[in-house]
Amino acid sequence: MKKLVALALAAALGISTLLTGCGSSNNSTSQKSSSTKTSESQTAKQVTLRFSWWGDDTRHQATLNAIKLFEQKYPNIKIQAEYAGWDGYLDKQTTQMAGGTAADIMQINWNWLPLFSKDGNGFYDLNKLSSELGLDNYSKDILATGTVNGKLNGIPVAMTGRVLYVNKTMYDKYGATIPKTWDDLINDAQKFPSGSYPIVTGSYDSWLISMTYAEQVTGKPFLTTDGKLNFTQDDIKTALSFYKTLLDKKVTTPIQAIATEGGNGLAPIAQLPSFLNGKFAGLFEWTSAISKEATPIKQNNMEIVTAGLPMNSDAKTSAAILKPSMLFAINKDCKYPKEAATFLNFILNDPQGVEAMGTSRGIPVSKSALETLKKDGKVSGLELEGLQILESNPGLPLSPYLEDPKLQQVYDQTIDKISYNQQTVDQAAKEMYTNLQNVLSQITK
Repeated sequence: MKKLVALALAAALGISTLLTGCGSSNNSTSQKSSSTKTSESQTAKQVTLRFSWWGDDTRHQATLNAIKLFEQKYPNIKIQAEYAGWDGYLDKQTTQMAGGTAADIMQINWNWLPLFSKDGNGFYDLNKLSSELGLDNYSKDILATGTVNGKLNGIPVAMTGRVLYVNKTMYDKYGATIPKTWDDLINDAQKFPSGSYPIVTGSYDSWLISMTYAEQVTGKPFLTTDGKLNFTQDDIKTALSFYKTLLDKKVTTPIQAIATEGGNGLAPIAQLPSFLNGKFAGLFEWTSAISKEATPIKQNNMEIVTAGLPMNSDAKTSAAILKPSMLFAINKDCKYPKEAATFLNFILNDPQGVEAMGTSRGIPVSKSALETLKKDGKVSGLELEGLQILESNPGLPLSPYLEDPKLQQVYDQTIDKISYNQQTVDQAAKEMYTNLQNVLSQITK
């Protein structure tokens, strides 16, 4: 990542040198900031930094607005925006990291830390920029989630976790109660007519909800933080048996029902006709994503409410799934880390930058940002309710390896085989245990 060199511009005309950070431009996803000439009286050097992120149009526009405000406040630092949707983003990031062309400032996923920085040296150690970044706005526990081998690789932007949300309108219609326990949820299914379900879960959702139940029963995490399988084959069977119960009792949709409406078991819930009309009346969703499902439901004159995290009375832990929704990192070879930190501090902590960014990346964990948005009345609703439930019911340590793409393939394949009646629970548990061990031995090398 040491490809870039300083570009000398028109020294004879008395124009200051324009310096560019590490990494090369990506024409397909970049919004290029035009180079500006500085006056002879300007003493601050001109720096251009590349900033890459993924998201939807709302996030893009909020970020571009924040960049514009930053450049007005710091005219010597230009931010070159590189943004895209989620699909294919990891492949692009992997290619850039391997080829030394990654941006100076990067939005990264939490589970990418083991992929790009197993020893903590894959990104710039942000501890070295404590004052520039305003790290006193974050708790030690929050910063620990972005730390690898003692080095702060990324600042968590927001936290997100899995919570059960339900369509109250449909629950009320069928006389079902908002479930507080798994037994409540199973009993609710008896009140729904044929073809309607209390919840809808895709392949990955189904594993996470089953894993949560098994962790509550066993009191131990599925994976250790360093990527070792902590579940026995019997523990996996406990999880998969629970999923089979949800299917048999008509609590959740079989994967084939989702496939019929969305083309595959991973179809976005908000696009499913049966979710939009209330037949699929609940979901186990990330708190940071619930607004995408709640908005169209509200437009259809129905109401999504927070049910929380179901637990039976004998649960040994809440098994709450809570993680950083995303992090901001600085390229380890960035030529101007202090300027990069100045930008991050602006969008994460400065009231002007925070107001521009809003909640486009979730409810921020920065103390100053949270205070700013609370004053603006922007922190409320389903996401906040879900986070408050998770934070008040802490679970087990969550492994960053949980969402490794290869492991997710194992989860999805196992769930699909049970849903399509291609394997019994015993067969699936045995095969899953072996496949998990094989994958973990590869990704933790």
